[in-house]
Amino acid sequence: MDNEWMIKWFKLCNVKGLGPRKIIKLFDYFDSLDRVWTASNDELLRSRIFKESMIPYWEKLKEASSENFEKILTECKQNDISIVPITSEDFPLRLKVIPNPPVHLFLQGHTELLQTKKVAIVGSRQSDEKSKKWAFTQSADLAKQGVTVVSGGAVGVDYEAHRGALEASGKTICVMGPGLLKLFPEKHLDLFYEIKKKGLLISENLPSFPGSRIALLQRNRITSGLSDALIAVTGTSGHGVMTQLRHAYEQKIPIFCPKLNFKFTPIDGIKEVKQEYKITEIESINPVLKVVEHNNLSYLASKQVTLF
Repeated sequence: MDNEWMIKWFKLCNVKGLGPRKIIKLFDYFDSLDRVWTASNDELLRSRIFKESMIPYWEKLKEASSENFEKILTECKQNDISIVPITSEDFPLRLKVIPNPPVHLFLQGHTELLQTKKVAIVGSRQSDEKSKKWAFTQSADLAKQGVTVVSGGAVGVDYEAHRGALEASGKTICVMGPGLLKLFPEKHLDLFYEIKKKGLLISENLPSFPGSRIALLQRNRITSGLSDALIAVTGTSGHGVMTQLRHAYEQKIPIFCPKLNFKFTPIDGIKEVKQEYKITEIESINPVLKVVEHNNLSYLASKQVTLF
C-alpha cells in the first residue's frame, strides 16, 4: 500500500454515508480500490452500495487536493506509525465483525500483537487502592501466561493493567482516544513511550487528532472488540466503564469482574448490570484463561502489512 493507494483510501473513507460495512461490500463487489476509483457513476449505483446522494461527494473528493492527506502520510512515516485498513487481511478479524468497526487503525509498536490472544482489563478512574493492586496482579499473571493485556491508558485501573503486564515482561496494547501524536493523559507519557517500545499503541483517529469525550467513549468498542474476554475491575453508573460493558455485551465478549465480596470501589455500576450482561465473578484469572484457551479463532502470527 503506497502513498497513492492510501490517499485514494482516505478519500473513499470521507464519502458521507459510506461507513465500514459498505466499504467492505464495495471491495467485495469491485475487487480492489482501483476498480472502485475508476468505476463510472452508473457502475457505482448498480452496486446498490453507493446511493445517488453520495455521487457528488465522491466526485468532489476525487478532484480535491491531496495535500492534507499527504501531510498525514508524512506524519506517519516520520513517527513510525503504520496504517491497517479494514479491508486488509492484517486487520484483526475479531474487530472486523463488531457492530461498528473502525475503518482503519493507526499503530505504533509491535503490530504482531494484534494476532495474539488478548484480555482487556478496565476500570474506573476513581478506583480504590485494593482494586488497582488486584488489577496489577491479574494483569501480571495474564502476561506470564503469554496473554496480551489490553486497556485504555487512563488513570486508575487502566494504568495498573498496563504496568502489571510490562513489569511481568509481558505484552500490552493501549487503545487511545486521541491520535498517536496527541497522547493523553500527559502524566502517563512515560508509560506510553514504554508501551510503544515493548507493546502496541492503537488509535482509529488521525495522528494529530487532539481527542474528545466522544472519541474516548468510542475507543471502548475497540478495547473489547480486540479481546477474547474483558475484566471490569470497577465501574460506576453513568461513566465510561458502563459504555465499555455495553459494547462487550453487544459484541458477545465474555465479561468478568472480581468477587463482589472483595468490596472494591466503585462497583455500583457493575452490580447494576451484572445479571443483564451475564458478568461472571472471579477471584483470579483461571476462569478467564479457560475462555481464552478455548477460543476458536485462529491466531496465526502473520506479518502486518505496513505503509512504509
